[in-house]
Amino acid sequence: MIRHLEQNEIDKAAWDAMLLRCPDRVWYAQSWVLDLCCPAWEALVDDDGTIMPLIWRRKFGIDYLYQPYGVQYQGVFSPGRTPRTDEAFFDAVPKRFRYWDIHLNAAMQVRAERGDRISTNTTQDMLLDKDASTLRAGYSKGHVRNLRKAGDDPPVVHRDVTVRDFVELFERTTGRRFGNIPEGGLLLMERMLSGALERGQCTILGIREQGELHAAACFMEWEGRSIFLKSANDEVGTARKAMFHITDQYITEHAGSGLLLDFAGSNTPSVARFNEGFGARSSVYLHLIRNRLPAPFKWLKR
Repeated sequence: MIRHLEQNEIDKAAWDAMLLRCPDRVWYAQSWVLDLCCPAWEALVDDDGTIMPLIWRRKFGIDYLYQPYGVQYQGVFSPGRTPRTDEAFFDAVPKRFRYWDIHLNAAMQVRAERGDRISTNTTQDMLLDKDASTLRAGYSKGHVRNLRKAGDDPPVVHRDVTVRDFVELFERTTGRRFGNIPEGGLLLMERMLSGALERGQCTILGIREQGELHAAACFMEWEGRSIFLKSANDEVGTARKAMFHITDQYITEHAGSGLLLDFAGSNTPSVARFNEGFGARSSVYLHLIRNRLPAPFKWLKR
C-alpha cells in the first residue's frame, strides 16, 4: 500500500535506507539533499520500499511540484520496478498538487494523460571500468588535440578549491552567460556543495594561474556514481582548454574503479559534444508538465 507522508512523518534514516536498496538510486534523492532543496518536502512510500519524494512549493495559494535548481531529476525509485509502479505512484500523489513541472529519472516510464506535456532531455555518462590508456583511446580526435595543445606546459589541476571560490567563479561566468539561475539558486548550490563536502561526497577541481581561479568543476560522488554537477570557466580557462584537462584528470584518477561518471546532460549540442568526446554515451529522461489548475490559472501556465 502506498502511503503519503508529510514532512513531520518522514523517518529520514528509514528513507535513506530504502533509497540504498533501489538500483536506480541517485545522489539527489538523499534526505539531506531534499531537506536543502525543499525543507517541507513530502513523500510517497510503499510497503515494498519504493519511494517518491514530493518537492513542492506554494504560489498564489496553490501547491505545485517543481524541479529545484541543480537537481537533474526526481520521481519514483524502486527496489523492484514493475510496469505498474510509476502509474500507481502518480495516482497516489495528493490531489492538492494540481500542477507538476518535474524531470523524471531515466528508469521511469510514463503514460501521458490528457493535457500532459512530455518532452525528452538528453544526458551522458561513461563507465570508468578500464585503465586510463584504454579510456583515453575512446576520446575523440578533437579532444585529444585540445589536450595536446598545452604541449609541455599543461595547466595544473588543483584540489584546494573552496566552495566559495567555486560559487564566485560560477556566478561571474556560467551563471552570467546563461542567466537562468532562479532566485535562491546560487545559495542552494553553495549549501549542497558544502553539505556534500562535509559528508565526503564531493570533489572540486580547478585550474589557477598566478593564484587566480579560472576554471573549476564539482563532482558529487555517492554509491558508485559521480555526477558532474556544475562547472565554471572564464576567458583564461577557455584559452587554456581547462575543462578538457580537469575532466581528463578526473577520469584518469578514477580509471579502473568501475565508477559511473554522470555528466548530468545536456540538451545543448556543444555541451553534449564535449561530454561525448570523452567517450560518454547518451540516454534520455523525461520532462513532465501536468496541468490540472482551475481557470484562469490553467491558461497562465500553458
